[in-house]
Amino acid sequence: MIVTNLKPPPVHKVIIAQISATTFIAVVSLVLINASTAFSVLLGGGVSSGSNAFFAAQAFKHRGARNAQKIVKGFLAGEIGKFCITVVMFALSFSLLPNVVEGAMILAFLIVHVVGVAAAVRIDYTPNGHKSTPSP
Repeated sequence: MIVTNLKPPPVHKVIIAQISATTFIAVVSLVLINASTAFSVLLGGGVSSGSNAFFAAQAFKHRGARNAQKIVKGFLAGEIGKFCITVVMFALSFSLLPNVVEGAMILAFLIVHVVGVAAAVRIDYTPNGHKSTPSP
């Protein structure tokens, strides 16, 4: 095992943002539309945040230049796993759950995915933990 002093990126903030967005959209759907739509939103948002959490766990398992090969393998395994989880969960939801509102599920998946991308862009991260100061 290689020891590194690099701190891991705070990817948990992305997952928290996605879960928060899923919950918010589901509650709004429950109040404004109905329970089936809210449940479908929970499924779509859950698939997005769950598969993204799997990717983050795989991709950011290793840090440091000496682990470059493991990092690349982790990103590849994470992306393949994320894709497989997404496909399987959508297939199971559409085939086994009769009251799923497909459009609501897909739209929630897309919205929660965009929330994750936006949250990732907003993360302030420096691997060594030191804040860089902008030059004048």
